[in-house]
Amino acid sequence: MFFTIECPIAHMLRELVIENFILIDRAEVFFAPGFTVVTGDTGAGKSLLIKALTMLMGARGDSRLVGKRGKRATIQAVFDAGDHVREILDERGIECDEELILRRVISRDGKNRVFINGVITTLSDLRNISTLLLSLASQHEFQRLLSVDIHRRWLDEFAGIETESFSLLLKEFRQLKGELNTLFEKQANLEAHRKELLHDARIIDEIDPEPQEEDRLMEERRLLRQSEKVRGLAQELFQRLYGEKGNVLEGLSSCRRLIERLSSIDSGLQKLCSQMDSIIVEADDVASSIRDYLYNLPMDDSRLRQVEERLFDLKRLRKRFGPSIEDVLEYRARIQEELAGVDSLEEKIEDTKGLLEKKGETLLKEAKRISKRRKEAARLFQEAVQNQLRDLNLKRARFQVEVASPLEPSVEDLGATGMDKVTFLFSANPGQELKPLTEVASGGELSRLLLAIKVVMGRSQGSETLIFDEIDSGLGGEVAEKVGRKLRAISDTSQVIAISHFPQIAALAHSHVVVKKEQGQSDTVSRVFQVEGEERVEEIARMLGGESGKAREYAKELLGPVFRGA
Repeated sequence: MFFTIECPIAHMLRELVIENFILIDRAEVFFAPGFTVVTGDTGAGKSLLIKALTMLMGARGDSRLVGKRGKRATIQAVFDAGDHVREILDERGIECDEELILRRVISRDGKNRVFINGVITTLSDLRNISTLLLSLASQHEFQRLLSVDIHRRWLDEFAGIETESFSLLLKEFRQLKGELNTLFEKQANLEAHRKELLHDARIIDEIDPEPQEEDRLMEERRLLRQSEKVRGLAQELFQRLYGEKGNVLEGLSSCRRLIERLSSIDSGLQKLCSQMDSIIVEADDVASSIRDYLYNLPMDDSRLRQVEERLFDLKRLRKRFGPSIEDVLEYRARIQEELAGVDSLEEKIEDTKGLLEKKGETLLKEAKRISKRRKEAARLFQEAVQNQLRDLNLKRARFQVEVASPLEPSVEDLGATGMDKVTFLFSANPGQELKPLTEVASGGELSRLLLAIKVVMGRSQGSETLIFDEIDSGLGGEVAEKVGRKLRAISDTSQVIAISHFPQIAALAHSHVVVKKEQGQSDTVSRVFQVEGEERVEEIARMLGGESGKAREYAKELLGPVFRGA
């Protein structure tokens, strides 16, 4: 009989199908919300269900797991898929609506295949997904409970501490620090380059070249190298135009007088007088220009040396920074820009350092606030777990939540969740020192501790299916009933599946699965089936020690609250 209950679980196990897996020929088990118990005789194969689930959690598989009725074993589970799982699958390109199907195929030749919603994938993906779906508390597998990171997460969930905004702030801080380091590196490179730039700028500025200057100087040098010849020619020209007796200007003036006399006889030649006047004026101008030219010619070769020295300097610039003077001038402009960039880089570094300092202060303040809340919550959490342990026959056990943080914290001490290291410490017996769980607790003690923690966590979790393997090991009947009630209490917020030998626990479950070993003439198989009504009464009576009338009556008495939906 299944009961309709409220169970706000994001990822619930709906169905488990096992084929040709060790002794299980085929089993198809439907799981309801709430608390499901798995029972059966010792050696019937209850642990095979746990083994099958560990395969879906990514445990190592080998050919010995394949039964005798085929070449491969198959384990498949159907879950209700929550938003977080759908987001992860979407990133991997796997479609997922409301239903998530995990399938593991183990072949006799040792090959393994993994499928998520029909898409073949990796064992690593299976582990990552199943971690969000299942939590196994068995005598041998306490990877979650023994993980220090889980301790911190559970304490934060209990305290209602969210670290996502802190993690984002830390990420921004580290990015800003990375930017500052990049700026420092760039500054160091520029500083080394800056001296070279200043040296080059000084060389260029000392010579101070001008555009097209070299062409002008080369032309001047060509002329200077022929200055004596030029002087002689210019002097001869000046003498002929103006200096010597019977020069050109005197001859032109004489011609002018003759034309004037002709025009007095023939007025038609009057215009020639005007033309001759113009010729005389122009010849006089030419003579004056030649005279000035001669005056400006150097009297020695000092100017030639200056020009050649200047051309040599320009050639040096071209050879070092060219190939042309225009290239040299462009390089000088770039130097100016880069030197200006060094100054602006220093300003940016100072601004970034200021932002980094402020973010660091904010981070430290937030980390201290989170740490204070954790330490306050740790005291309440350990007291609540301690009370639960007393009900689970661990009255002398001690449980402590240690929140370790630096005495003088700095931003270097911060991680994505703050500055604390949270560790669960445990001592099962009086006189024993409190130590981390990995060092002191047995499987049975860990099972009960996990149960106590889950009860305390209450509605802070509920996103997974909790599987307890023989959590009642070593308990008496009275304590077992308390364990059963706690399992049922947890099932209000998490789906719970528990293997148990105690009728007091089995009777408190919402649904009941039985594993039974059946021996044929040639082989032995384990059969898995669900029991309801009278079949469940029979199973509880068997667990009580017999099928007598008293056992059946007691079984009905134990099951009474269940049948009433309590």
